[in-house]
Amino acid sequence: MKRLGIFFLLLTAFHTAQAQTKSPKRGLGYGYHSAQDMLALSTGMSWWYNWSPTPEAGASGVYQSAGVAFVPMVWGGTPNADQVAAAIPAGAQYLLGFNEPNFRSQANMTPSRAASLWPILEEVARRKNLKLVSPAVNYCGDCVSEGGVSYSDPVTYLDAFFAACTNCKVDYIAVHWYACDLGALQWYIGRFKKYNKPIWLTEFACGDMPHDQITLAIQKQYMTAAVNYLESEPAVFRYAWFSGRNNEIPHINLLGNSGQLTELGQLYVSLPFNGSGGRLTPVTALSSSSENNGTLAGMAVDGNMSTRWSSAFSDPQYLLLDFGSSKSFSRVKISWEAAYGKDYQVQTSNDLSTWTPIASVVSGDGGVDEFTGLSGSGRYLRIYGTRRATGYGYSIYEVEVYGGP
Repeated sequence: MKRLGIFFLLLTAFHTAQAQTKSPKRGLGYGYHSAQDMLALSTGMSWWYNWSPTPEAGASGVYQSAGVAFVPMVWGGTPNADQVAAAIPAGAQYLLGFNEPNFRSQANMTPSRAASLWPILEEVARRKNLKLVSPAVNYCGDCVSEGGVSYSDPVTYLDAFFAACTNCKVDYIAVHWYACDLGALQWYIGRFKKYNKPIWLTEFACGDMPHDQITLAIQKQYMTAAVNYLESEPAVFRYAWFSGRNNEIPHINLLGNSGQLTELGQLYVSLPFNGSGGRLTPVTALSSSSENNGTLAGMAVDGNMSTRWSSAFSDPQYLLLDFGSSKSFSRVKISWEAAYGKDYQVQTSNDLSTWTPIASVVSGDGGVDEFTGLSGSGRYLRIYGTRRATGYGYSIYEVEVYGGP
């Protein structure tokens, strides 16, 4: 009996380790998976939805064993609680609400109409013991109108929905976003924090720019920056790329032939996640110079804000961190002393010969510089200063580097 208990303990530990190999946040909005598609994506994806209460046939036989959760949705129309509840498979934990109801071309519901139908979703959630996710909103062009208001702004729509649905059960907020700029995404997510509920970004990709300018390189760059941010943003509970196979936006597909990931798909399943994005500890720190024996390079990575590295009083100078093996870098935080870098770069390398900048500062103002959403990798990370702010050297209290293998 004791041996059997040890076996189950080891088995539990194995499954726990498995669960930590991919992001619990990362998902996909797509409804035509083959079994092979689901298995290919399952290495880096934890959930998906298909705008329906029932998983598609191709994925239905494999998604649970592959460790990918299905999230049902009530897209629109006038739902029937009995039919929706019967369609939702066992094991579901959440129910997504109406899809872009402020779009006339989508669910096409005024805020009061959506509010009047919401008790049906609440009944389904009660029967199936599900958490409820709000109507998924975005900016629109051809929008629903009510009371003289055209609901082009997604926050205005949700405000009106909640005003008409004062006692409604809503556990999460769902939003969509297609701008191609990380700063715009961060601003957008920030707009929904006022509801004090976790946020699901259930559709995102780079789409809102002239399509002849959207290259694979642009999609990869945006995906990397966006995912790094979404993984580190506490307000975001889950996010889903759009889509598996789709011709509406160039270079967004994660899937090629059945079971084959595109180059973008391979990137999506392999990007670091929050569980793999902890603070990295260098094996050693070097520098181009030190002001004296009390300001050596290692003092910038010793976890002590009362010690510092300080360079000679000339340009250029650098602080170099060796992590022993190649790492991915998602965030770097530099806490400067009064003698800070005015112009500098954060660079990575695998050979100490070729350096790639992942962040650049021109006319910096010292204090704390924090770079998020980075997408660099290498064994070495270097802060390379080319212009000092004062007549002294470059002086750093602490450098914090975050990322994963």
